[in-house]
Amino acid sequence: MTNSFSVLLISLIFLFILNYFFKKKKFLIDKISIKENHKKLLSLDNNVPLSGSFYFFPFIFFLFYQTNNLFLIICGLFFCIGLLSDLKITDSPKIRLLIQSILLFLFIYLSKDIEIDTRIKFLNNLMNFEFFRVFIVSFFFLVLINGFNFIDGTNNLCSLNFLIILIFIFFISREFNNFYIEKVAFFLILSMSVFVLFNFFGKNFLGDGGVYGLSFFIGFIIIQLSFFDEKISPYFLANLLWYPAFENLFSIIRRSLDKKKNYVADNYHLHQLIFKYFQNKKIFKQKYLISSLVGITINCYLALSYYFGYIDYSDTKRQVYIIILNIIIYLYVYSKLKKLND
Repeated sequence: MTNSFSVLLISLIFLFILNYFFKKKKFLIDKISIKENHKKLLSLDNNVPLSGSFYFFPFIFFLFYQTNNLFLIICGLFFCIGLLSDLKITDSPKIRLLIQSILLFLFIYLSKDIEIDTRIKFLNNLMNFEFFRVFIVSFFFLVLINGFNFIDGTNNLCSLNFLIILIFIFFISREFNNFYIEKVAFFLILSMSVFVLFNFFGKNFLGDGGVYGLSFFIGFIIIQLSFFDEKISPYFLANLLWYPAFENLFSIIRRSLDKKKNYVADNYHLHQLIFKYFQNKKIFKQKYLISSLVGITINCYLALSYYFGYIDYSDTKRQVYIIILNIIIYLYVYSKLKKLND
């Protein structure tokens, strides 16, 4: 209890100092570039720090510096890639995607023990070949990282989703006595809770740096957890990640059908349509409250979905049914909101 309070207090003070310093020095302030017209819809303040990279990486470094140097280096580089994007230094999505791919190929190639159990014999057999193992696992990370980046559009959407996923990782690791992952998850739950609180009031954002680094971390922990015990269905873990992954896939398909460039952001993600709907209903006058309401609404649904999966995390069929149902509900809600907003 004392340790938990200490971590919360340190996190609170550290984040407050970071935000204060960035705002005073006008460093890492969220500014809308010409290529980021999608942000105008949700622009709440011209003086919000993107403190995710500098806030979370020290915690991850503290947790891993004695155990996995390769992971720590690659994770740190992902924070850096996102940080360069936040600073408008690497403004090209194509270049960022290329760098991400190179880092992931290198990491997976050097980490011989990392693979994904799909419960599909053909794909599992493919991963016996080094090329396919590296390709499949790297693709998993790419979808996850860029999917989380797609959903990072309103307060508490991405940050709260990270928090909820960490909570379920904590519970399942504790149930199987995986003390290391339990400790890592619990430590980050505390630090993430502080960040989510600030994010609710629009006082700080994750930024690309925070999203890239944390999503790589989440993917790595989930792969580690999936091989800890066969009782944990990999599709329960897929259930925890279906939303950012499907948002990524759906956005690519949607833009391709509309003959738009996939790397150019737009205002037609689900969370943006919900934001417009709430705004038209005039639920709140303050945009930051509407933004936070969107994030909390989506995450309440996701938490319920995760819980139904967690009830029987060994049942692969149950997990697949939940994921399919989630996709159907997503497409139904999206189509209804799209018509209302057109």
